[in-house]
Amino acid sequence: MKLNINMKSYLYDIVLVVIFISCGFNEPGKSNAIKNLINDNVPELSTVDNILDTLIADGFDFPVGNVDGKGKYTSIADGKVYDSWYIATKFAENYSLGVHPGIDLNGTGGGNTDQGQPVYTIGKGVVIDSENFGSPWGNVVLIKHYYLENGKIISCFSLYAHLEEIFVSKGDVVKKRTKIGTIGTGGGSYPAHLHLEIRKDKMKDYETTFWPGSNSKNTEWVKEYYEAPDEFINSHRVLTCPYKEDRIIVAVKNKYKLFYYEKGELKNEYVIALSQNPNGPKEKEGDLKMPEGEYFIFGKQKGPFYGDFSEYLGNELLRISYPNTFDAEKAYSNGNITKEIRDKITSANKKQIAPPQSTFLGGGIVIHGWFGDWIADGNQNLTWGCISMHNSDLEKFYDIVQLKTKIIILP
Repeated sequence: MKLNINMKSYLYDIVLVVIFISCGFNEPGKSNAIKNLINDNVPELSTVDNILDTLIADGFDFPVGNVDGKGKYTSIADGKVYDSWYIATKFAENYSLGVHPGIDLNGTGGGNTDQGQPVYTIGKGVVIDSENFGSPWGNVVLIKHYYLENGKIISCFSLYAHLEEIFVSKGDVVKKRTKIGTIGTGGGSYPAHLHLEIRKDKMKDYETTFWPGSNSKNTEWVKEYYEAPDEFINSHRVLTCPYKEDRIIVAVKNKYKLFYYEKGELKNEYVIALSQNPNGPKEKEGDLKMPEGEYFIFGKQKGPFYGDFSEYLGNELLRISYPNTFDAEKAYSNGNITKEIRDKITSANKKQIAPPQSTFLGGGIVIHGWFGDWIADGNQNLTWGCISMHNSDLEKFYDIVQLKTKIIILP
């Protein structure tokens, strides 16, 4: 059953607005949480202001035991020490209650040996529900998270059920590994365990206690609307969090601007020129498009330069790590590159070295100057896929940018 929560969501937003304003979260340079929570069109949130939002999560950890979901615990029930934790019911497992939309985490002592053990948030976020729903759900906490994936803001929800106690309220902003409650039995419905779900953004209009098995949802539906929690956490342990980066570059195509930040503070802003075909991300050699996504600077070079078009490069250039893992995966899925090439690109990105530059995807994407100069009239679509800066700006920019500095290119 779907729940119409338009009014419920509205009331949440009013509560959050009051809380955030009272806490100063709407001040310049602080979180844009109010705007993000009210605006449900997540892709449109990927602006230069919002990716610097202080609500962006820097990664996810496990909610029980240590950050890896392991570690000893001392049972409140019997006083014994048990060595670790395990997944008792897996994601998308078919069992007596239908298709399981999360994972059940248990202490290795079994039974109620883990009752009362602490439960932590998997990542930074905002509590949007925290209440007792009665048996069998018990106390439940639902948290909304925002994180960056290839320069795009993605949102998801983590749900913690069958809690014995809860220590957070609606509207609370919580950090990663904040203690939000303790493991319970769902009001005596089950042996003690934590039921953890990670819901995709498309679940935003579903009630907190929505259960697929009670609504005739099959395995395919569950996999479309939920993440496998253990796999999601393991693949999102460390994420780019722009306001925490020592240095980060953000280029915004539609503004013809490039911004340079240090620890979340804007240091410099530059007008730039784009590629001759500026709309959409680069997908192949010769399409005259600029990449979109998250990359890093893997090389710096001063002129003079030689070869085709060298006269248009100016006096310095900075090499951008296109193609990235996401570019490679898309090209591989479309049959445009081999698995071997995909894996080489992925490996290079993990090592933060130059990825292959002569594949179907193309390469040689740089920040460079120009032959003479160009006029910033809002129609400076000039390059073959690169970012061009005024020569005088690039000369200073070149000196302050370090190798491995991340650069996010937004549409």
